[in-house]
Amino acid sequence: MCTIIQGIPVMADPALSRKKINQLVCDIIKTWKWEGKELGKIELIYDGQLIHVISYEKPVVQLVPLQINTRET
Repeated sequence: MCTIIQGIPVMADPALSRKKINQLVCDIIKTWKWEGKELGKIELIYDGQLIHVISYEKPVVQLVPLQINTRET
């Protein structure tokens, strides 16, 4: 199941309830904000005994101007 919760794309196993997904995602978002990191996406995989939580940091893109040295002769 793909959904967006608080602006974060979430891929969750359909075996998980919507309530459980929301609870887990809200906890993860709070933790990431506390640590000062920006969350990019979350995957929740249920294997019957455990829920594997895979969270990805939002990539940072920087543009650096290329310096071109031109000499007039």
